[in-house]
Amino acid sequence: MRDPVISRFFRCGPRGTFLADPLGGRRGFTLIELLVVVAILSVFGGLAGTNLSEVMGRYRMNAAARDFQDQVELSRVRAISENQEYAITFVTADTAPLNGESRDNWGRYEIRVGDGHRSSSNWNTVSDGVFDLRHGPGDHSGVSMEQWTPLAGPPAYNLPDSIVFSPRGYIINQPADFEDGVIRVVFRNKASRYPEARVVRVDMGGGALIAAVD
Repeated sequence: MRDPVISRFFRCGPRGTFLADPLGGRRGFTLIELLVVVAILSVFGGLAGTNLSEVMGRYRMNAAARDFQDQVELSRVRAISENQEYAITFVTADTAPLNGESRDNWGRYEIRVGDGHRSSSNWNTVSDGVFDLRHGPGDHSGVSMEQWTPLAGPPAYNLPDSIVFSPRGYIINQPADFEDGVIRVVFRNKASRYPEARVVRVDMGGGALIAAVD
């Protein structure tokens, strides 16, 4: 008679020898194992149901806001280090940022340098100063820039829709261009099922902070 304990882990081989049975004599799954498998499949099913385009849209929206924040800070540094006036000029905005059509995204701004340290009359776009959310360079698919509040720019400069930095690093726009002390630029994720945006707040001192839009 075979020992039931031995026979659980070994199977009988030729001439009465015993061979190790790697399955320990088991030929099925326990209820706990089946429940674990079902739970894992449920998790993967939930992940598969996530709107990946919305997640990627949020990532690109954050990247677009960071790009603009970086350009604000870089323009300020350039103005100080080169003793020249610099401007961020807004060119194109999305007229329908809430239409939910991520392939219909718009937004363009340019970094320009003046011809002097004060009261510049000519402004040229720097070589790396074009940012176009739809066509590039600096494109972010599915992300739009909302229509900005009209900016008058510095007095007597004839440079509207621009944020202008003096060589001292602060912004010389007219006071009316600031709302509660800042100029707001909003970037929207058009792939989202609900309004989702980031705002870059540019203060009079040339600093820029990113926040979510309620």
